[in-house]
Order: sequence, then structure tokens, then C-alpha cells
Amino acid sequence: MKHCNLVVTSKGGAGKSFVAWVLAQWGMSKGFKMHCLDTDPANPTFAGYKALNVQYLDIANEKMLINRDIFDDLLEIIAEHDGFSVVDTGSTTFYPFLSHAMEVRTFKLLKDAGVRVVVHAPIAGGPALKETLVALEALLETTDVDVVIWLNGHFGSIELNGKPVTETQLYKKYVDRILGIVNISPRERDTHGKDFEFLLGNKLTFAQIPDHKFKLAQKQRFADVRSELFGQLDAINF
Repeated sequence: MKHCNLVVTSKGGAGKSFVAWVLAQWGMSKGFKMHCLDTDPANPTFAGYKALNVQYLDIANEKMLINRDIFDDLLEIIAEHDGFSVVDTGSTTFYPFLSHAMEVRTFKLLKDAGVRVVVHAPIAGGPALKETLVALEALLETTDVDVVIWLNGHFGSIELNGKPVTETQLYKKYVDRILGIVNISPRERDTHGKDFEFLLGNKLTFAQIPDHKFKLAQKQRFADVRSELFGQLDAINF
């Protein structure tokens, strides 16, 4: 099995690294042979999770333009990995990354190398909704890859003109390429919010929770979120 998951969006703070964090742990829970990569030149959050053995590749120069040699290295790593890879890309390099990927026919090259590519696009609620939807539209318009949409309700309502994403013209136009939707449900900031702020801030994984002195209620909250997200991924046909 060669399966590459690219996590992309143009908006920083939309939950991109969180999506990569969840995907990596879900793949590990399935017993897949994992390879995790972080290519974010500005904020390589994903690379900080030592338990996930994330390889860092800075694929952009100081002007946030794609370094072609390192991009070639990235493709080589993905193509050679016989397993499940997760790549967290940079929000600041979203459009240069997408443009270069199309220029060098990245997705065709990977497909010809036997790699199944799925792109994961976080859609953030609240003020970031329109920007993350524009990024999703650019992705769907310029590529032919399958997509999983992650609806991040942590920042507010995920509705456009009173309609959910599934009722937008964009979704209806490309529904055949959308493998599924993962809902990141909004939760209480005083409980789940603080717990996950500590967990993610200290670059911990679900598997490392027993090694730390969390309270029983905290452990249950972590377990509930893990079960909810992993269950949704289980239902998607990767």
C-alpha cells in the first residue's frame, strides 16, 4: 500500500496541524507503516511531535517560493514509502505549492508511481470560513485528486449564507471527488479546550496520555474526542 495524505489550506490557525496529528495517530492505530512529514516553512508545528517521528523538509525559500530540488525530494520520499504517509504543508506556501504541483504534474507522477493521494482540507468556522472555502475551491478547480473535508467548528459556525457546506454549489459540483467529511465538534473551552491546549502545547499524542498525571475526567474527554474522530475516519473509503 502506498497512500499519501496531504493536509492543505491557505489559512494559518485553521487546524491543519491538528488534522495531520489526528491522521498520523489514526494510521498508527490501524497498524500502517507510517511516514510523517512537515513542510511548513513558517510554523512547523507537526514536526514537534517526537512520538510521531515527523521528518521536516523546508521546501520554500525566504520569499516563500518553492525550492524545486527539495520539492523533488519530497515526491521521491512519498513515492518510495510503501505505507501510509501524512504530509503537513504550510499555509503561507499554499498557492505556490499548488501552482508548482500542477506545473510538474505532481499528482500524475505519484499516481503513476502507485501512490494513492488524498488531500485533506480543513474548513474553519467563523471569520476564517470564506478564506478556507476559497482554498478548497482552488484545490478542487486545479486538481483531480480526491478530497476529505474537515469542518472545524472550534472558531464558530460553519455556514455560508445560512447554508452548511454540503449545500453550497462548490460541494455539489465536486461531490463525486469528496470522499467524506470529518466534523471537529466545538466543545467546552473550560474543559476540553484547556485539556487539549495542554496536550497539543506539550506535543503529546493520545498514546502518551497514560504516561502523564491526567485526571480521570480528562482521560475520558481525550478518549471521547479520539473515538469520535477515529470513528469518522473509519467510515471513509480511503
